[in-house]
Amino acid sequence: MTLFPDTPAFSIGSMLRRDRWLIRLRWYAILGLFIGVILLKTIQLGPPSSLNAMAIVGFILLGLNLMYLAYASAKKQFAMSNLVILLNLQMVMDLFLLTILIYLTGSEESPLSFFYVFHIILASIIFPGGFSYLYSLLVIILYSGLLLLEHSVYVEHICFIHELHLIGDSRVVIGIWFVFVVTMMVSAYLAQNVTERHRRVRTKLEITNQKLQEINETKTTFFRYASHEMKAPISTIQSTLMVIEDILGTNADERIINMLNRAIGRTSETIGMLKDLADLTYGNFQEEQQFDHLSLRELLESIVSDAKPNSDRKSQSLKFNSAAAPFNFFGDADALRKIFTNLISNAIRYTHESGNIQVSLEKIDLNYVVKVTDDGQGIPASEQTNIFKEFYRTPTARKLISEGTGLGLAIVMRMVELHGGDIQVDSLEGQGSTFTVQLPFEEEL
Repeated sequence: MTLFPDTPAFSIGSMLRRDRWLIRLRWYAILGLFIGVILLKTIQLGPPSSLNAMAIVGFILLGLNLMYLAYASAKKQFAMSNLVILLNLQMVMDLFLLTILIYLTGSEESPLSFFYVFHIILASIIFPGGFSYLYSLLVIILYSGLLLLEHSVYVEHICFIHELHLIGDSRVVIGIWFVFVVTMMVSAYLAQNVTERHRRVRTKLEITNQKLQEINETKTTFFRYASHEMKAPISTIQSTLMVIEDILGTNADERIINMLNRAIGRTSETIGMLKDLADLTYGNFQEEQQFDHLSLRELLESIVSDAKPNSDRKSQSLKFNSAAAPFNFFGDADALRKIFTNLISNAIRYTHESGNIQVSLEKIDLNYVVKVTDDGQGIPASEQTNIFKEFYRTPTARKLISEGTGLGLAIVMRMVELHGGDIQVDSLEGQGSTFTVQLPFEEEL
């Protein structure tokens, strides 16, 4: 069980900086207290015993702050729990001493009660979560307890300004004016300090974000350049291997033919991976996005027609259903082709022979909804949240087909999001899958 709920989610270094900041603020408070006591003695406002007691409180606060400073400056490693306890101890002690000062200056008559507000503000700055509410509750308990004690027989009320009238005696006006000035200055300091800290943190975040964007652009440029430059020589190697295989013919040693086939397969896999890497970086450069008006139905009909020979080789049924409307859409034709080619190719690849694949297009509200449904292997529920991650392949996919980069669906999701759309999967293991793509559009008036 911890001393306080909601332990601060800060680093040890940041908590030490808050501790030193609180100590520095306390020096100002101690200086203001002694100046106030001297001022009150000079204008002879308040009982001498109360002023002497206020000076003693100032010396106690001075001694405590020296102890806090010595602990915070010690050359040793601090545990987070120790720093949390130290900061809370300082805040609680400050509130107790402030309550004593309020009592010495007349309790409910004292303008120092407004200083409680500063401690609540400090608690909200130093600690996250609900600490400010805890300190608000502590302040209420302390102040209410003080008033209750004064109206009992246990504690005698101190009449700090005696029977003087606020308007009739300039000393009272000077005393309250001094508290007002201190309140305004402390409020301005806290507001400026918090604003400046926020500005510095925001500036650092903006600089860091800019550097990350530059690094990401450099990485993207490298991927695109590398994939483009490597594809040509690997394609040449693959063509050469195919020529060698043709020259050797069927009379060559079976082991050599097997090695050539494996080499050709590997080069095909590498070319596919390079193509996927190039597609993965698509959309990072605005100039490469070519949005135009197109017919989504005609685009899907073309994609299904191109995929038909692959499904026919596995004796699969590949059908496309759509209303006769053109389904006019404003988008990037190349990106859309990559989306649906990838989904249909996956359906063909992971559906058994003589299986069924259905592609449908319909309009629902202000969305065009494209569904690619198959009755293939399906995706286990535990793996459906990961299939859109880069380089992720389900164990079932790796078992059925060894080659693959795990980039296909990541590319699909990126290009769907490029069009402001959404993609979802509904699948049962062993019963098939349905990938649903929603593309929003604006109706013409």
